[in-house]
Amino acid sequence: MKTVLGSVSAPEARSFTAIGVDGCRAGWFFVALEPSGQTRCGVVEKLDGLVSKADKSDRIFVDIPIGLPDKPETGGRECDKLARKVLGPPRQSSVFSAPARVVLEANDFEDAKDLSLKASGGKISISRQTFAILPKIREVDTLLRGNRKARRLVREVHPEVCFWALAGRKPIMVNKKKRAGFQERVAVLKSVRHSAEQEVTEILDHLRRQGKSRKQVACDDVLDAMVAAITATAETARLQTLPSHLEKDAFGLPMEMVYAFAP
Repeated sequence: MKTVLGSVSAPEARSFTAIGVDGCRAGWFFVALEPSGQTRCGVVEKLDGLVSKADKSDRIFVDIPIGLPDKPETGGRECDKLARKVLGPPRQSSVFSAPARVVLEANDFEDAKDLSLKASGGKISISRQTFAILPKIREVDTLLRGNRKARRLVREVHPEVCFWALAGRKPIMVNKKKRAGFQERVAVLKSVRHSAEQEVTEILDHLRRQGKSRKQVACDDVLDAMVAAITATAETARLQTLPSHLEKDAFGLPMEMVYAFAP
Protein backbone atom coordinates (compact mmCIF):
# COMPACT_ATOMS: atom_id res chain seq x y z
CA MET A 1 0.00 0.00 0.00
CA LYS A 2 1.57 3.28 -1.12
CA THR A 3 0.49 6.36 0.82
CA VAL A 4 1.30 10.00 1.18
CA LEU A 5 1.13 11.80 4.50
CA GLY A 6 0.19 15.41 5.03
CA SER A 7 -0.86 17.73 7.82
CA VAL A 8 -2.90 20.36 6.03
CA SER A 9 -5.87 20.14 8.36
CA ALA A 10 -6.24 20.74 12.09
CA PRO A 11 -7.03 17.81 14.42
CA GLU A 12 -10.69 16.86 14.29
CA ALA A 13 -13.21 16.01 17.00
CA ARG A 14 -13.66 12.35 16.08
CA SER A 15 -11.92 9.14 17.01
CA PHE A 16 -12.03 7.23 13.72
CA THR A 17 -10.41 7.39 10.30
CA ALA A 18 -12.79 8.23 7.45
CA ILE A 19 -11.82 6.40 4.25
CA GLY A 20 -13.32 7.09 0.84
CA VAL A 21 -12.71 4.57 -1.94
CA ASP A 22 -13.28 4.60 -5.69
CA GLY A 23 -12.52 1.87 -8.16
CA CYS A 24 -9.79 2.66 -10.68
CA ARG A 25 -7.89 0.75 -13.33
CA ALA A 26 -5.04 0.16 -10.90
CA GLY A 27 -7.39 -1.35 -8.32
CA TRP A 28 -8.94 0.83 -5.63
CA PHE A 29 -7.92 4.43 -5.01
CA PHE A 30 -8.50 5.65 -1.45
CA VAL A 31 -8.33 8.84 0.58
CA ALA A 32 -8.06 8.44 4.36
CA LEU A 33 -8.80 11.42 6.62
CA GLU A 34 -7.24 10.85 10.01
CA PRO A 35 -8.66 12.46 13.19
CA SER A 36 -5.13 13.87 13.74
CA GLY A 37 -5.58 16.03 10.62
CA GLN A 38 -3.29 13.94 8.44
CA THR A 39 -4.45 12.87 5.00
CA ARG A 40 -3.35 9.63 3.38
CA CYS A 41 -4.00 8.36 -0.11
CA GLY A 42 -2.96 5.41 -2.16
CA VAL A 43 -3.92 2.49 -4.34
CA VAL A 44 -4.62 -1.03 -3.16
CA GLU A 45 -5.13 -3.98 -5.47
CA LYS A 46 -7.90 -5.47 -3.31
CA LEU A 47 -10.31 -3.77 -0.91
CA ASP A 48 -9.56 -6.23 1.86
CA GLY A 49 -6.12 -4.61 2.03
CA LEU A 50 -7.82 -1.56 3.51
CA VAL A 51 -10.20 -3.53 5.70
CA SER A 52 -7.45 -5.61 7.27
CA LYS A 53 -5.48 -2.52 8.33
CA ALA A 54 -8.49 -0.48 9.49
CA ASP A 55 -9.47 -0.06 13.12
CA LYS A 56 -12.83 -1.49 14.14
CA SER A 57 -14.24 2.03 14.58
CA ASP A 58 -13.15 3.32 11.14
CA ARG A 59 -15.51 3.93 8.24
CA ILE A 60 -14.88 2.83 4.66
CA PHE A 61 -17.31 4.38 2.17
CA VAL A 62 -16.96 2.93 -1.32
CA ASP A 63 -18.49 3.74 -4.70
CA ILE A 64 -19.66 0.26 -5.67
CA PRO A 65 -23.04 -1.52 -5.48
CA ILE A 66 -23.46 -3.46 -2.24
CA GLY A 67 -26.45 -5.73 -1.77
CA LEU A 68 -27.73 -7.40 -4.92
CA PRO A 69 -31.27 -8.41 -5.88
CA ASP A 70 -32.12 -11.98 -6.80
CA LYS A 71 -34.84 -10.79 -9.18
CA PRO A 72 -33.97 -7.39 -10.67
CA GLU A 73 -36.64 -4.78 -11.28
CA THR A 74 -36.77 -2.10 -13.95
CA GLY A 75 -34.66 0.79 -12.71
CA GLY A 76 -32.68 -1.36 -10.30
CA ARG A 77 -32.75 -1.39 -6.51
CA GLU A 78 -34.81 1.19 -4.64
CA CYS A 79 -31.63 3.13 -3.83
CA ASP A 80 -30.73 3.25 -7.54
CA LYS A 81 -34.16 4.63 -8.40
CA LEU A 82 -34.08 7.23 -5.63
CA ALA A 83 -30.56 8.32 -6.57
CA ARG A 84 -31.70 9.04 -10.13
CA LYS A 85 -34.72 10.91 -8.77
CA VAL A 86 -32.71 13.28 -6.55
CA LEU A 87 -30.06 13.89 -9.21
CA GLY A 88 -32.39 14.40 -12.15
CA PRO A 89 -31.13 14.96 -15.70
CA PRO A 90 -28.38 14.84 -16.78
CA ARG A 91 -26.65 13.43 -13.67
CA GLN A 92 -29.16 10.61 -13.26
CA SER A 93 -27.33 8.80 -16.05
CA SER A 94 -24.36 8.33 -13.69
CA VAL A 95 -26.37 5.81 -11.64
CA PHE A 96 -25.99 2.26 -12.98
CA SER A 97 -28.48 -0.35 -11.81
CA ALA A 98 -26.95 -3.07 -9.66
CA PRO A 99 -27.00 -6.44 -11.44
CA ALA A 100 -28.91 -9.51 -10.30
CA ARG A 101 -26.78 -11.65 -8.02
CA VAL A 102 -26.67 -14.52 -10.52
CA VAL A 103 -24.90 -12.22 -13.01
CA LEU A 104 -21.78 -12.47 -10.84
CA GLU A 105 -21.36 -15.95 -12.30
CA ALA A 106 -21.03 -14.62 -15.87
CA ASN A 107 -17.96 -15.45 -17.94
CA ASP A 108 -18.46 -12.75 -20.58
CA PHE A 109 -20.83 -9.97 -21.60
CA GLU A 110 -23.20 -12.19 -23.58
CA ASP A 111 -23.38 -14.60 -20.66
CA ALA A 112 -24.10 -11.70 -18.29
CA LYS A 113 -26.96 -10.49 -20.48
CA ASP A 114 -28.47 -13.97 -20.65
CA LEU A 115 -28.26 -14.48 -16.89
CA SER A 116 -29.85 -11.09 -16.22
CA LEU A 117 -32.68 -11.77 -18.67
CA LYS A 118 -33.39 -15.17 -17.08
CA ALA A 119 -33.39 -13.68 -13.55
CA SER A 120 -35.82 -10.94 -14.60
CA GLY A 121 -38.18 -13.07 -16.64
CA GLY A 122 -36.82 -11.71 -19.90
CA LYS A 123 -37.32 -8.04 -18.95
CA ILE A 124 -33.89 -6.70 -17.96
CA SER A 125 -30.51 -7.06 -19.63
CA ILE A 126 -27.25 -5.53 -18.39
CA SER A 127 -25.32 -2.50 -19.64
CA ARG A 128 -21.73 -2.46 -20.80
CA GLN A 129 -20.94 0.00 -17.99
CA THR A 130 -22.26 -2.34 -15.31
CA PHE A 131 -20.49 -5.32 -16.87
CA ALA A 132 -17.21 -3.37 -16.82
CA ILE A 133 -17.33 -3.07 -13.01
CA LEU A 134 -18.64 -6.59 -12.45
CA PRO A 135 -15.27 -7.92 -11.19
CA LYS A 136 -15.20 -5.21 -8.52
CA ILE A 137 -18.84 -5.85 -7.55
CA ARG A 138 -17.99 -9.55 -7.25
CA GLU A 139 -14.90 -8.78 -5.17
CA VAL A 140 -16.75 -6.58 -2.67
CA ASP A 141 -19.72 -8.96 -2.45
CA THR A 142 -17.40 -11.88 -1.67
CA LEU A 143 -15.52 -9.80 0.91
CA LEU A 144 -18.64 -8.64 2.75
CA ARG A 145 -20.30 -12.05 2.74
CA GLY A 146 -17.23 -13.67 4.27
CA ASN A 147 -15.76 -10.99 6.52
CA ARG A 148 -17.65 -9.74 9.59
CA LYS A 149 -15.26 -6.82 10.08
CA ALA A 150 -15.82 -5.67 6.50
CA ARG A 151 -19.59 -5.73 7.01
CA ARG A 152 -19.18 -3.38 9.98
CA LEU A 153 -16.89 -0.91 8.23
CA VAL A 154 -17.83 -0.83 4.53
CA ARG A 155 -20.86 1.04 3.20
CA GLU A 156 -21.97 2.08 -0.28
CA VAL A 157 -21.98 5.66 -1.53
CA HIS A 158 -22.61 7.27 -4.89
CA PRO A 159 -20.31 10.30 -5.40
CA GLU A 160 -22.89 12.41 -7.25
CA VAL A 161 -25.43 11.83 -4.47
CA CYS A 162 -22.77 12.87 -1.95
CA PHE A 163 -22.07 16.07 -3.90
CA TRP A 164 -25.82 16.69 -4.22
CA ALA A 165 -26.24 16.49 -0.45
CA LEU A 166 -23.18 18.59 0.46
CA ALA A 167 -24.24 21.24 -2.07
CA GLY A 168 -27.60 21.67 -0.34
CA ARG A 169 -29.67 19.20 -2.37
CA LYS A 170 -28.37 20.66 -5.64
CA PRO A 171 -26.98 18.28 -8.29
CA ILE A 172 -23.90 19.50 -10.12
CA MET A 173 -24.92 19.84 -13.74
CA VAL A 174 -21.51 19.92 -15.46
CA ASN A 175 -19.74 16.61 -16.07
CA LYS A 176 -16.93 16.00 -13.58
CA LYS A 177 -14.51 15.13 -16.39
CA LYS A 178 -14.76 18.70 -17.69
CA ARG A 179 -12.62 21.36 -16.04
CA ALA A 180 -15.62 23.45 -14.96
CA GLY A 181 -17.32 20.40 -13.46
CA PHE A 182 -14.15 19.38 -11.64
CA GLN A 183 -13.68 22.87 -10.20
CA GLU A 184 -17.32 23.14 -9.13
CA ARG A 185 -17.04 19.89 -7.19
CA VAL A 186 -13.81 21.00 -5.54
CA ALA A 187 -15.61 24.18 -4.46
CA VAL A 188 -18.35 22.07 -2.84
CA LEU A 189 -15.72 20.02 -1.00
CA LYS A 190 -13.98 23.19 0.16
CA SER A 191 -17.26 24.60 1.47
CA VAL A 192 -17.47 21.79 4.02
CA ARG A 193 -13.74 21.12 4.53
CA HIS A 194 -11.53 24.18 4.14
CA SER A 195 -8.42 22.12 3.38
CA ALA A 196 -10.05 20.03 0.64
CA GLU A 197 -8.78 22.04 -2.33
CA GLN A 198 -5.20 21.87 -1.07
CA GLU A 199 -5.57 18.17 -0.34
CA VAL A 200 -6.90 17.39 -3.82
CA THR A 201 -4.03 19.37 -5.38
CA GLU A 202 -1.43 17.59 -3.26
CA ILE A 203 -2.91 14.19 -4.05
CA LEU A 204 -2.84 14.86 -7.80
CA ASP A 205 0.76 16.08 -7.52
CA HIS A 206 1.67 12.97 -5.54
CA LEU A 207 0.15 10.68 -8.15
CA ARG A 208 2.11 12.44 -10.89
CA ARG A 209 5.33 12.05 -8.92
CA GLN A 210 4.56 8.37 -8.40
CA GLY A 211 4.18 7.95 -12.15
CA LYS A 212 0.48 7.10 -11.94
CA SER A 213 -1.01 7.80 -15.35
CA ARG A 214 -4.53 9.14 -15.80
CA LYS A 215 -5.43 5.70 -17.14
CA GLN A 216 -4.51 4.18 -13.77
CA VAL A 217 -6.01 6.83 -11.46
CA ALA A 218 -8.10 9.55 -13.10
CA CYS A 219 -8.66 13.03 -11.68
CA ASP A 220 -12.32 12.20 -11.06
CA ASP A 221 -11.28 9.08 -9.13
CA VAL A 222 -9.59 11.46 -6.69
CA LEU A 223 -12.71 13.63 -6.49
CA ASP A 224 -14.97 10.64 -5.89
CA ALA A 225 -12.75 9.16 -3.17
CA MET A 226 -12.45 12.56 -1.47
CA VAL A 227 -16.20 13.22 -1.37
CA ALA A 228 -16.75 9.70 -0.02
CA ALA A 229 -14.13 10.29 2.69
CA ILE A 230 -15.59 13.68 3.65
CA THR A 231 -19.05 12.10 3.82
CA ALA A 232 -17.61 9.42 6.10
CA THR A 233 -16.41 12.10 8.57
CA ALA A 234 -19.99 13.17 9.31
CA GLU A 235 -21.46 12.74 12.76
CA THR A 236 -23.70 9.70 12.94
CA ALA A 237 -26.79 11.90 13.29
CA ARG A 238 -26.01 13.57 9.92
CA LEU A 239 -25.68 10.32 7.98
CA GLN A 240 -28.71 9.55 5.81
CA THR A 241 -29.51 6.75 3.39
CA LEU A 242 -31.41 6.17 0.18
CA PRO A 243 -33.90 4.70 0.90
CA SER A 244 -34.47 5.95 4.46
CA HIS A 245 -35.69 2.49 5.54
CA LEU A 246 -33.33 -0.47 5.61
CA GLU A 247 -33.50 -2.93 2.74
CA LYS A 248 -31.34 -6.06 2.63
CA ASP A 249 -30.56 -8.66 0.02
CA ALA A 250 -30.83 -12.42 0.50
CA PHE A 251 -27.47 -12.49 2.32
CA GLY A 252 -28.33 -9.67 4.70
CA LEU A 253 -26.27 -7.03 2.91
CA PRO A 254 -27.84 -3.55 2.95
CA MET A 255 -29.08 -2.14 -0.35
CA GLU A 256 -28.57 1.55 0.34
CA MET A 257 -26.54 4.63 -0.52
CA VAL A 258 -25.15 6.73 2.31
CA TYR A 259 -24.88 10.53 2.19
CA ALA A 260 -24.66 13.48 4.56
CA PHE A 261 -25.86 17.06 4.34
CA ALA A 262 -23.42 19.86 5.10
CA PRO A 263 -23.29 20.83 8.80
